[in-house]
Amino acid sequence: MASGTPRWVWIFTPLVAVSFAGFLLYLTTVPAGDDIDKITDGIMQNAKAVKENLSNQAKQSLNAEVQKAIKEKLPDSETVKKAVENYEFFEILENKEIQVEEVPEYKSTPKGFDDKGNKIQYRLKTGAFAELERADRLKAQLTLNGFNTQVESVDVNGKTWYRVFTGPFANRSQMNKAQDQLVQMGINSVEIKQTLPKE
Repeated sequence: MASGTPRWVWIFTPLVAVSFAGFLLYLTTVPAGDDIDKITDGIMQNAKAVKENLSNQAKQSLNAEVQKAIKEKLPDSETVKKAVENYEFFEILENKEIQVEEVPEYKSTPKGFDDKGNKIQYRLKTGAFAELERADRLKAQLTLNGFNTQVESVDVNGKTWYRVFTGPFANRSQMNKAQDQLVQMGINSVEIKQTLPKE
């Protein structure tokens, strides 16, 4: 220590040398590239064999369960039992081909139109009255609450009825919103779907 070399150099240098020697020893235990391929191939073959074994065991177990269920449902007879025991369900099912029908492609229609291309609109019938005065009163109430309202007269069995409608609505969501507002006002309504002729 009289030479003036710091103490940490004497401690650090042997540690580095021992670490380097340990690293070299570790490198000698790591297999080469060809050896790694052999090891992984062996592992894959073992895994495949285990998988096939498990698959066969599962098939046998399920086959036994199916046979047991069938035996319980069929009459108790030795001939039936032997026929069921000799029947291998998975051999038949594995080789069975299932025919699937071709389904026509789904084509959506634009909102507000039916499948023939006719425009659809919705209206809500909010009431039918024998007196025009009551129909006008409901129309005024609905108009004051922001609804587009119409009163139409119709003859039923020689008597005139006045029906009150709101709308028309371009789509079902607008109609549903209006129907919710009517319910809050205490007014029940009936949906009327109308198909308009092509222009």
